[in-house]
Amino acid sequence: MIEYSKAVEIILNSTKTLGLEKVFLDRALGRVLAEDIHADRDNPPADNSGMDGFAVRYEDIKGASEENPAILEIIAESKAGGELVKVEPKTAAYIYTGGLIPEGADTVVQKELTKVEDNKVFIFQELPKGSNIRPQGGDYRKGDLLIKKGKKLRPAEIGILSSVNKPTVYVYQKPRVAILTTGDEILDVGEPVEKLSQIRTSNTYSLYSQVLEAGGEPVVIGFAKDNPEDIQKKLEYAKSCDILLTTGGVSVGEYDLVKDFVVKVLGVEILFWKVKQKPGKPVAFGVWGREKEKLFFGIPGNPVAAMVVFENMVKPAIRKMSGEEKVFNPVINAKLKGGYKRKKGERVEFIRVSLSLTDDGFVAQPFGKQGSNILTGMVYAHGFGIVDVGVTEIKDGETIKVSVFDKSFMDGRYGD
Repeated sequence: MIEYSKAVEIILNSTKTLGLEKVFLDRALGRVLAEDIHADRDNPPADNSGMDGFAVRYEDIKGASEENPAILEIIAESKAGGELVKVEPKTAAYIYTGGLIPEGADTVVQKELTKVEDNKVFIFQELPKGSNIRPQGGDYRKGDLLIKKGKKLRPAEIGILSSVNKPTVYVYQKPRVAILTTGDEILDVGEPVEKLSQIRTSNTYSLYSQVLEAGGEPVVIGFAKDNPEDIQKKLEYAKSCDILLTTGGVSVGEYDLVKDFVVKVLGVEILFWKVKQKPGKPVAFGVWGREKEKLFFGIPGNPVAAMVVFENMVKPAIRKMSGEEKVFNPVINAKLKGGYKRKKGERVEFIRVSLSLTDDGFVAQPFGKQGSNILTGMVYAHGFGIVDVGVTEIKDGETIKVSVFDKSFMDGRYGD
């Protein structure tokens, strides 16, 4: 049995980033960029107006006021997408937001500071030279590095890609994650319950969702009974995937067969089994494939243990495979409400906590039942409070580190 930190180190050192693929922009959101993006031209490409008004020469409005307005002849109009026009001394051009600054003009006076009569505009305030002009290249210049390789693409980055005429872009491939659920007692959704000992799977679909959320492509390869023939048959389906994720069958019971058969069928090299963590001690991890580029995670069957192991171990591997640089969930400091005690401090423990944001900072409240089979606790949890090795008590109001996997507790905070 190894320390949790050592297990994570082995996992990440064994994880290789996948290859590249080209996708259209409408498929790029959430993917990790695999190429540097440079500007193909200046933005804005030329000086243009930041608002509706009149383009003028500063010299012609100098000293203008309510009592002594500058009076200029309107001789042209500049619209967004229109042609470049020209102004002469003592003249002005109608200009609209995005319109090119006319030749000869150096200032834009907003419409609210003017009055129009016939072909004349009355300007009632002097503005600083250059007012309301968006300069050429004010956002970026041709050749500028706009987005670095390794960036996870959000709506803002998609907008930049479009603005520099990149209808397709290279991104890192998504890892295909095979999910195999084992156990004679497990039923799929929709199957009838015929025995009191049978239970419907929760792990299959919670893990499926976690894989999606982490950026992977989940593939359910089936439900295997606790017998060698069925397990071997189902494992064959994993060969087209990058990660094999099994739930159940990795403990020390007579029917815990998965560890043995991933070695036999797939040639998995087991790198560790059992980790000093709670929940989720019976975790097996290994590598397989022609160049040991594929990963195997054998995680416990208890639903909370399965989700904890995924968040702390599997998700970072999926993110690294996908090209992400930041692979872990964010960790914050929070005040623990109500305190927490345990009998032994031999393992690092991840307790389910709900989070709230107060004027004094973050507050974490443990869910009452912390058993690894109590899935309802995950429904109310926003993160895992980390109880380090050697710690048996954290008192009410003391600080605890929390690994956050759900930020919804922040919703609505702005403007309160």
